[in-house]
Amino acid sequence: MRKDETMKTTPYVIGAIVVGMFAAGSLGAGTSSAQGEALKGAGAEPGPIATPAKYAISEHASFDEVTRRLAEQGFEVMDYELDDRRIEVTGLTATGHCMELKFNAVSGKELRRKRDDDCRPGDDG
Repeated sequence: MRKDETMKTTPYVIGAIVVGMFAAGSLGAGTSSAQGEALKGAGAEPGPIATPAKYAISEHASFDEVTRRLAEQGFEVMDYELDDRRIEVTGLTATGHCMELKFNAVSGKELRRKRDDDCRPGDDG
């Protein structure tokens, strides 16, 4: 590649990198702990809750317990299903994404998650 070709493509490459960093959440997202403490002292509201790597519910959790525990982690439950081995919850993350979560009904450990498109309140399917 010649020098003049490199100069023409460089802005596009840098732009793609910056857009990718925004999409990944590593640029412009949240505040550092020092910034967060400074904002708390100034009376500012904290930012949105980050989506955890794994949501946590307690062992043998009831519907009320699951709803409360997930709400503490920034997840709004829209639909709940329970069978002998699995709890399936559909709802909105703190960032507004519709997500389906599956938990082991006995241990409460998250087994699987996937994006969903069925988070309308009162929707029965």
